[in-house]
Amino acid sequence: MLTSARLTLRAPEAGDVDWITAELQDVEIQRNTTVPSPYGRPDAERFVAAARDHDEPTTFVITTTATGRRAGMISLHRHPKHAPSIGYWIGRSGRGQGVATEAVVRICRWGFEDLGLPVITWMARVGNEASRAVALKAGFRMEGTLRLRITSQGRLRDCWAGSLLPGELLP
Repeated sequence: MLTSARLTLRAPEAGDVDWITAELQDVEIQRNTTVPSPYGRPDAERFVAAARDHDEPTTFVITTTATGRRAGMISLHRHPKHAPSIGYWIGRSGRGQGVATEAVVRICRWGFEDLGLPVITWMARVGNEASRAVALKAGFRMEGTLRLRITSQGRLRDCWAGSLLPGELLP
């Protein structure tokens, strides 16, 4: 579990399956992430099971500490042959409140300070201005556009790419 000023990031649980399924019906999330489309309860069950199948969690439910309300999900993916990367989505009720930026800063701080990562990368589908804004606010530097790099809604799509070094993380 990770905490910040307003948020608690905790491992997903079986009780989150219905919430994840409902949130991922959002057209914006499906358009701007790599989640399967359509997204059903079996997808959420597999996702939660896979997220919990690690010695140390790297996927977290973002909750508001004061209320326990779930706002979204964030992951720090550690790839054996590639630089670590982050991915996140925020449900409709949590958008526009700085939740994503606070969660990104917290998970990146954990990656650098506790895991000793040298770099963290970010990618988002071209046109996902909200995710780009969050990455920039956290200190990521945009590196360019990668052609046909991510799969979204069953098709290869161009994506923006950025990276963050430990000294670049903003408070």
